[in-house]
Amino acid sequence: MLEQGDLSSIAVEWDKPEYWDEQSLDKELRRQYDVCNSCRLCFNLCPGFPKLFESFDKDEVDADPEKLTKDQVWEFVDLCYNCKLCFIKCPYTPPHKFLIDIPRLVMRARAVETENNGVELRDLMLSSPDEIGPVASRLAPLVNFANGNRANRLLMEKAVGVHRDKILPSFHAETFERWFRKNVGQATFTAQGGSGLKVALFHTCVVNYNEPQVGKAAVRALQKNDVEVCDPPGQRCCGMPYLDAGRVEQALGHFQDNVKLLLPYIRQGYDVVVPEPTCGMMLKKEYADYLQGEEREQAMEVSKRVYDLSEYMIKLNNEGRLRKDFKVDVGRVAYHHPCHLKYQAIGAKSIELLRLAGAQVVFIDKGCSGHDGTWAMKKEYFDMAQRVARGLHRGVKESGADIVATDCSLAGLQIRQGTARVTLHPIEVLAKAYGIEEER
Repeated sequence: MLEQGDLSSIAVEWDKPEYWDEQSLDKELRRQYDVCNSCRLCFNLCPGFPKLFESFDKDEVDADPEKLTKDQVWEFVDLCYNCKLCFIKCPYTPPHKFLIDIPRLVMRARAVETENNGVELRDLMLSSPDEIGPVASRLAPLVNFANGNRANRLLMEKAVGVHRDKILPSFHAETFERWFRKNVGQATFTAQGGSGLKVALFHTCVVNYNEPQVGKAAVRALQKNDVEVCDPPGQRCCGMPYLDAGRVEQALGHFQDNVKLLLPYIRQGYDVVVPEPTCGMMLKKEYADYLQGEEREQAMEVSKRVYDLSEYMIKLNNEGRLRKDFKVDVGRVAYHHPCHLKYQAIGAKSIELLRLAGAQVVFIDKGCSGHDGTWAMKKEYFDMAQRVARGLHRGVKESGADIVATDCSLAGLQIRQGTARVTLHPIEVLAKAYGIEEER
């Protein structure tokens, strides 16, 4: 099983014809499914595995992967939302000789499907934050009104398949990038204590367009701890939405551009800090697995200096640099640990940070939130996503917490969906404990 700091996986050979060959893909799907069926450790992690094992148990299949129908093989692909919990739990991941990596295999299946059949309008819209975000932010009041309007949501469900009841992210006219340029400038802050610590914030499209307050809290908390903060201009989406939709070529373009952007900062002594778990996972791991040659080497060079936001704050604490002059009692905090943060195998850094800030932490360890990118937005999966999140919703309701916190903004939406509680990022809780005024 996954050990702390271990992100072993299989390099993606997307440049080879075999990767795109349907028969080769089908053979590999059945091979890995067969190993999963013989193990079944993942029976309760998501809706996909129970369905797969149910298919194996049918009399006509009788545990023979070759007897699975094509529909049965692809049902699992459709139900997988890439939480990566199975990779964390699996005893057969690389370097084990079985080479099991179900999330990576599902990404391959979606790439082949998209190559053969194209991208549906809904997936094109939901997987294009770099294209949708700037437009939606400029029209933020109108977009937010439309997303909250019942009649429009009914039309949206019928036209593109986004569930009518799904709470959607809000957009802000003043993006985080605009706020940073206006209030901080480009790497103009000089650390008061002369610490020499420098951070390049990979702000993520979610923070930029939907949750700018998270980025603001990050900047102010880092500055409070004498860290110089810059926000490299020209950042693109981490690429996960494109990859998840099978749009490999577009995803690779994002990987290449972000590595090219961040590499000079790394070589000038900056650490890259990321507030969203999925984006941190991409920079730490996925880029190097997908890129090749010199670009792969550069991605690996970048990855060695990438930190989750809470991970970086705990690093400061371990070095004796984190300030402890807290002014506000943040009280009882219910915390959800996102799947893609677990996958980074860095431990529970956010819980450590919350406790340092004086929080009484209630750890709600109820598995995945069930949001998972855009999966919970789709009308055919919305109800299933709420069932996935039942334990989390129940845990939040029973926690008696003053604050509900999670590092993943989309998990926060899912918590709000089932509990009506608005969540904070751990860095917002830290800023609150410092007495830093919230900036909206």
